[in-house]
Amino acid sequence: MSSFEPESGGLDRQAQAWWVRLHSGQATRADAEAFRQWATRSAAHAQAWREVMRVWSALDPLLAEEAARQASRARGFSWASVSESLRSPGRRAFLGGAVAASVTAGVLAVDPPLGLWPSLGDLSADYRTATGEQRQVSLGQSVSVRMNTQTRINRIGGDAANPRGMELVAGEAEVVASGAGDFFVETGGGRLQARTARFNIRHTGPQVCVTCIDGRVTVSAGGEQRAIEAGRQVTYDGNGMREVVRADMAGVSSWRTGTLSFDSTPLSEVIAEINRYRPGKIFLRNEEMGRTLVRMQVSLRSIDNAPVMIRELYGARLRNLPGGIVVLS
Repeated sequence: MSSFEPESGGLDRQAQAWWVRLHSGQATRADAEAFRQWATRSAAHAQAWREVMRVWSALDPLLAEEAARQASRARGFSWASVSESLRSPGRRAFLGGAVAASVTAGVLAVDPPLGLWPSLGDLSADYRTATGEQRQVSLGQSVSVRMNTQTRINRIGGDAANPRGMELVAGEAEVVASGAGDFFVETGGGRLQARTARFNIRHTGPQVCVTCIDGRVTVSAGGEQRAIEAGRQVTYDGNGMREVVRADMAGVSSWRTGTLSFDSTPLSEVIAEINRYRPGKIFLRNEEMGRTLVRMQVSLRSIDNAPVMIRELYGARLRNLPGGIVVLS
């Protein structure tokens, strides 16, 4: 019997999980038989598998480029073996060599290219949201958390019903604390502490941004400490903490209203933000266009229309690939 079981959820996720398993270099004969039974279970199963194959075949150059960037961040990983695999005509069409080498190095498992399946960090978090998903969770009687898209959090201390704090692994969340004792949040090498407050935390890159919506929050990072009150905001990263500034409260809460608003924002940053909410991925392969300052609004309900909007407004050429992949140039 195969010990591998694809994660529960949609057939597309299961098909992606099978792809990784079969190209990991660790698949067994039992896995092969289990996969055959899965793929022949219904026409929908077979279609999900065909879609995954089409995606990887179409993404050959994009995958190689993305995997190369990720591999450069993986300690002790050599890209030479992947490059050699991609040059082999017999393996290139199926991308088996690239996927196998990357999975062996732990690159795809930790940081999957293009976000086509959950990473190990995604799967191990106490709570997580998928692309485009928002979720409300309660951490005991005195703390509620509204999670934005692509967010992962873990409970800290206490017990499952009443943790003393939480870790924001990545993403964005709005926290409402109203207890008799302090509640803390750890993220990006810093700590936030509050007793009665409502605050927004965004950690989608190297920088953490904390905005106090109501009450008072104490932020500690890099040996420094700042207290922020309603309407104030502070950011920090590995280089230290910035000064407290007045927050754009409408911008901070825009994700709660279902609209993304951009005003004089570089197109490259606009696309990066849209990619957080839209399944698949948009690639911009034009650095000069990426510096174009953009003013636009995008409804989260029609986020799939964003690439067409960019094409119409800024003259980008658009190419659609399977799996929600869009190339703009």
